Amino acid sequence: MTSLLWRWFALLFLSSMLAACGRPAIEEGQVLARVNGEEISIHQFNFAMTQASVRPQTSADQAELLDKLIDRQLAIQQALEKKLDRRPEVMMRVEEARRDILADAYAKELSAAAPGPNSDDVAKYFRDHPALFSERKVYRLREITLTNDAPALPQVQERLDKKQDLPDVLTWLRQQPGVFTDQMVIRPAEQLPIEVAVRLNQVAPGEVISFRLPRALVVYQIQSAEVVPMPWAAAAPVIREHLKKQHDFDSLNKALAQLRSKAKIERKAGQP
Repeated sequence: MTSLLWRWFALLFLSSMLAACGRPAIEEGQVLARVNGEEISIHQFNFAMTQASVRPQTSADQAELLDKLIDRQLAIQQALEKKLDRRPEVMMRVEEARRDILADAYAKELSAAAPGPNSDDVAKYFRDHPALFSERKVYRLREITLTNDAPALPQVQERLDKKQDLPDVLTWLRQQPGVFTDQMVIRPAEQLPIEVAVRLNQVAPGEVISFRLPRALVVYQIQSAEVVPMPWAAAAPVIREHLKKQHDFDSLNKALAQLRSKAKIERKAGQP
């Protein structure tokens, strides 16, 4: 099962426990289907709609989603009948799903309470990042990637630093053990890490630049670059969303740091 299905399972398991403690029954008008007497409510359906990777639009799409909920309920009933919910590994995964949901709820509460970026913040970001907006380019790139565990990576970096021609570097690299990728790609500036977009904006077609990213060395040779500015009207909502996410991330880390400073945390000696 996917992690999402496990989260659904956890929610249903917890809701069944609540029902046993006297939760009010679902009103008849809220019931979309019954599976061996157990209701699937409009609330469950609406929640599933929000979790779908592609939101169902047509009646046929919605009927298909309801069928999936029915199938899921059948699987859950079988799992409970076979007492699979009592298996240690299942109990652990249900508990981990519950913990993830609660932690996510706390993060969302912090986000909802925090003010969004103001117009000055958005305008400043637009001005400070011309490579993404006013000078935005769409690049056709030759992209060579070596993962950080590639044996030849240090020597490749050394050869590039010495400005050795890229074809010569690749000829040598093909004779070495290990795997690398060499492909032509189309990348608009906003699909690149910001430090990469800034550097590419400063070099001419034909030039070679390399970047050490967290998991790989990436080498780019610009084949062509077309200037396609992103106007303010299109950029502003994108910037606002980016700044909001960045602020939420920083706020969560700050809140967790404060909680850590007040919490009594005991680690067993010799453990990570």
